Amino acid sequence: MKAISIFFAIILVVLSCSSGVNYKSAPMSETTKASEAIDGQSSEVVQHSMESSDDVATINIQERKLIKEGSIWFETENVGRTRQRIIRLTNQMKGYISKEYSNKYSEQQRYEMTIRIPSVNFDLFMDSLSGFVTKFDNKDIQVKDVTEEYVDVETRIKTKQEVLSRYRELLKQAKTVSEMLDVQRELGNVQTELESFQGRLKYLQNQVSYSTLNITFYEYQTSEFGFWKKIGKAFVSGWEGLLSFIVIMVNLWPLWLIVAIILVGLRWLLKKRKN
Repeated sequence: MKAISIFFAIILVVLSCSSGVNYKSAPMSETTKASEAIDGQSSEVVQHSMESSDDVATINIQERKLIKEGSIWFETENVGRTRQRIIRLTNQMKGYISKEYSNKYSEQQRYEMTIRIPSVNFDLFMDSLSGFVTKFDNKDIQVKDVTEEYVDVETRIKTKQEVLSRYRELLKQAKTVSEMLDVQRELGNVQTELESFQGRLKYLQNQVSYSTLNITFYEYQTSEFGFWKKIGKAFVSGWEGLLSFIVIMVNLWPLWLIVAIILVGLRWLLKKRKN
């Protein structure tokens, strides 16, 4: 009996030990899973916050209102070919030529062009232009940040629109002629200010959307002296100068009349003294 009782006691101890091990191991596994889940969530939160911060930074960069303006000056071997290449490049970049001027001196032919290019294509246009320009005599690119002014004008427009709607409501509620005239006067002032701000906003939008680039390029031209040609020009210019002199003298006829009268008077006085 003692052996049986001892046997059952050993079995009970073994069973209790095994159940205790299972009981302790379960909470440890759950704690590990919970910690891993928390770590995973925290990493996702960190990653999401980093992505959101990058998105915010990207949005801020995209919302900046920049005006790009520049001017370049360079020498070329052929102004005609260079002009055609600039025109083709401008058309490819969806731009347009707002001003063009040419001048020819004795030894130099020069072109001046003002080009408006979409701001998103400005850098690409400059890179493409640098591909066939050997050297820039002058290159000046300026970027102006007008974000603050842009936002301020938009805010003022919204405020003026709200004030305008309020004045319109007051105009409907006006009972006397004097009240109507006062409200209409204020309404006109607000409308004028609103149109002024809207015009300024359109100007800023145009300047931000399209960059302005002034391009000046020139070509040196050598020519022979041309002796007989210059002699002919000298005769022509001399004759034209003589004609101009005659015209000037004729235009001064009142002066000559006064001089003649003075001379006649002096001559008469001298004769009178002699007599």
